[in-house]
This record gives sequence, C-alpha cells and structure tokens, in this order.
Amino acid sequence: MRRSLCAVALLALACLLVRSARVGLAGDYVDPISKVTAQDEALYAHSAIRAARQGGWLTPMFMGRYGLYKPPLLMWVSGLSVRILGVSRLALRLPVALLASLSVGLVFLWAAELRSWQAGACAAVLLVSNHLWHVLAGMSMTDGLLAAFYTAALFCLFSDPWLESKSALWGFAGSVAAAILTKSLAGVLPLGVLALYWLAGPRRQRPSFSRACLAAGLALALAAPWFAYQLWAHGRWFWAEHIGVEILGFGAGAPPQTSQENQALFYLMRMALVDPVLAAVALTALPRFIMEVRKWSAAPVLLLCWLASLAAAIFAWQYRNISYLLPMAPALAILATVYGPLFSKRRAPWMLALVGVAFVAKVAAPAASWGISFHRGTVQADAPLLSEYCQRARGNELILVGMDDDLYASTLPLAKLRYCLVGASLAGGRYGMNFGDMGIILTAAQFDGLAQWEPVFRQRLREWGLDSGEPIGTLILAGSPEELARTIGAHPGSDFLLPEQYRGAVEAAALASHQVVEAGGNHFFLLSREARPRGAPPGWSCCL
Repeated sequence: MRRSLCAVALLALACLLVRSARVGLAGDYVDPISKVTAQDEALYAHSAIRAARQGGWLTPMFMGRYGLYKPPLLMWVSGLSVRILGVSRLALRLPVALLASLSVGLVFLWAAELRSWQAGACAAVLLVSNHLWHVLAGMSMTDGLLAAFYTAALFCLFSDPWLESKSALWGFAGSVAAAILTKSLAGVLPLGVLALYWLAGPRRQRPSFSRACLAAGLALALAAPWFAYQLWAHGRWFWAEHIGVEILGFGAGAPPQTSQENQALFYLMRMALVDPVLAAVALTALPRFIMEVRKWSAAPVLLLCWLASLAAAIFAWQYRNISYLLPMAPALAILATVYGPLFSKRRAPWMLALVGVAFVAKVAAPAASWGISFHRGTVQADAPLLSEYCQRARGNELILVGMDDDLYASTLPLAKLRYCLVGASLAGGRYGMNFGDMGIILTAAQFDGLAQWEPVFRQRLREWGLDSGEPIGTLILAGSPEELARTIGAHPGSDFLLPEQYRGAVEAAALASHQVVEAGGNHFFLLSREARPRGAPPGWSCCL
C-alpha cells in the first residue's frame, strides 16, 4: 500500500507542479463564477519571501507591518522552500502542492480499503480533476494546506477509530495542530468531527473519552506556543487583527460580500458549476450511503461526521468564499466511489475509464468554470507591466495608482512600493484595523508633508509594538484626480503606474518632473527624470 500511496501522490503532484510552474502568482481565479482573483497568494508570498531573506520567522510581515491575520505555517513552509530552492513561483507553491498530493494518496487508500483499488483510483482522479483542487492546491495559499491536514487527521481516525496506536494518535494531533497553525479557528474543525464521531459512532469502534480528550489536548498543546508568543510579544496587534478582525469581524459579523446570493444558493451553485461530475456521482451515492449510516458502521458514520461538520462550519461562517468548499472535495470523492452504485467491483474498471475521459474533457475546456488549465499565463493584466518595470532595476520608489495587480507588485524585488487609491475612503472598524491612525494609510496631503508626519506615526507604531517607519504610507488616499496630480508634482523622485483614465488630469502637471512611458494594458508610467540607480541587481526574478 505504501507503494500505491507514493505512486498516486507522485502522479497528483505532477499535475499540480505543471500548473504551479506555468501560472503567475495571484494569476488565476479562486472563484471562476464571480471572477474573484487570488489576491491572498501575493500577500502570503510576500511574507514568505521576506522571512526567507530577512528572517523574523515567528511573526509574519507584510510591507513592513505585522501580518497577524493568519498563523504562520504557510509562511514557514513556503519560506523554507524559497530558502532552499531560491525565490520562484514553483518554490513558493511546492510545499502546498506536495502536501495536497499526499492527501490525494490518502483518499486513494481510504476508498481502496473500503471497496477496491479501482474505486480508490477513481476517487483520486475525481479529486485531482476537481477545479477547486486543481487551482487552490497548486497555489501558495492556506486553503490547500488546510484541506490536506483535514484529510490526514481524519484518515488517522479512519485507520484507527480507537486512536490506540501512537501513530494514529500523534498523526491526528499533529495534523490538527498543523491545521490550526494554518488557519487558526478553522483548523479546529477535525476536533469537532472527533467529538461528533465520539457521540454518534458505534461504541465498539470509537475512542474512549480519555483518548479523545488526549488527542484534542495534544493538538491544542502543539499549536498553542505560537499564539501564546504573539499574545506576549505583540498582544495589542494580535488581539486587534487576528481576534478582532479575522475571527470576530469576518467570522461572526456580516462583512461585505463578493456575491449577493444567499448562503445556501451560493455554495450549492458553485459546487455544481465547478465540478458537475463529482456533484452528480456523489448524489447517486446518497441512497446507499444513508443505508450504511443506518447500519451504524464506523466508516460511513465518520464520513457523515466529516461532511456534516464542514457543512455546519460553512453555513456558520458569515463570509462567503468558494474556497471553503475545498475540504469537502476529498470527502465527496470518497462518498461517490465507496457508496456509489456506479463503482461496484464489476463496473469500477469502466468507471475508471470514464473518470479518465472526464479528466481529459476538463483539460480540453480550460476556460470553463469546471475546466482545468495547464496553460501558461496570468489573469493579472498588470503583471507583465510590473515585471518589465522591475527589470529596469530603478532605485526610485514606485507608486501604483489602484490595486488592479492584486498585490502582485509586492512580491517583486522593487526598491520601494506604495499603493494609491483615488476617491476611496478606508476606515478601520470591525473589518479592518485603524491603519490611518498608525500612518500605514495616509491621505495625499499627509503624504505630501511626510517629513512632518513621520515622527508622529513612528511614535504611534511604537505604541502598537512596531519600532519601524517602513510601513508608513504603504497606502495613499487621494480624494480626486486633481489631488493625485498635486501629489505627483510634490514627489518628483517617485515613479508612478497609472490607469489611462487619469492621463488627462495628471499628464500636464507631471511633464516637468516625469517622463511619460506607455505601458500597454490601458496603463502608462510616469518615470521620474531623477533616475536613481538600484545599486545592486534584483535579489530574485522579476517574473513571478
């Protein structure tokens, strides 16, 4: 079985690595229905690159400020990969792809043990060809890691429902701890599955109460040191961002949504549209699955607890995000192949061939919401412009007007980067920290008088436990195009990348201090006539 696990995992890894090497950072849609891009990948990649090159592994940083929105496990594994292999999109994504591929092997073993190796192979192919899995397991994002750790934890419980062996106990506890260090509160979900299984599972095939408590205690103890350290070292920031914004704000609140559909319709539609094959075969398996659950057998009850816990978490968490469906894909693949009438031992070889044909059909339609793509490129229209600018190796700071790049520029070896939004008003409140009070967000007038304001904001940042002026002015808010033009005139040494819509408002005012360079993609550069040499070549590739 170990050889089978390795073979399946290697094949799954090959599929993911081809994509990981060819698609730019933040270069695909997380939600192909609403066209939501993968901005978070650039954010996590920035933190990983910074840790690999500058240290500070315990506390993630983003553009000079603490990045305590998520725990650091993704930064650790991606940063370690970068430290060993150098900065590249493949190095950043390799750890997630590797762990996700190993979980595909576990899904194969799960289905093969309950039914047949052909059913296991079908489950693996169904999972690998799932659009969400193909995209998110091949990106440097927390979702692929979380799904992998969920699967590993529950496989330990499946293989030893009593958690009697050391390997099962520590495997379960370690996987849950890793899930918590990946996505905080969401990582606790396997403990909910364990609790539900302890209540609902057959008495002779479930862990004792003390063993279940021991597994939960070990998991929490393994994950706790990082949280304790942050509360001790950066307590005010950690409490405000991680607890206040991420958990209480986006989880328990009613944050702005990317879609206006109700909760149930949002997830049901996307489950069907991103993988109609998996959704259909899982539906055909429901009658037999319900019958097996009624027999009170360990395996179907555990799978039911897995699916029920995921569904409850998805509907309880107020913010809607298609990536929350990803951990459900392995469970649905097991459900479909173990309990589906189409995957009986007699029919399994034919179904394996049909599942393979479905995989080929998805590859042949990469633009479809259910398709899988191995094409080279990116959905970020600004990425080639920014990579070309990076290759100029200018020492001037670059100010991006707008955030159309989804933070892609933050991953490049630029001398200094700022963003500017025109006509926007960003407040802290429940869904964001008060960065304006810290000086991380500045008005255009404050930025134009930065020398006067910088000592004030440095002191405020020190009060938050950050003794650095690096994040000051990361984001600039200009009230109008005319105010943007005044800011450009006040900063003759800065370079700017602007959308075409602002050309009329800023070009005349900028000609004395800047050179207009056409960039394509409905953008243009204003390059300072005071070109500053970078001093050293870029520290890594400009094409991520």
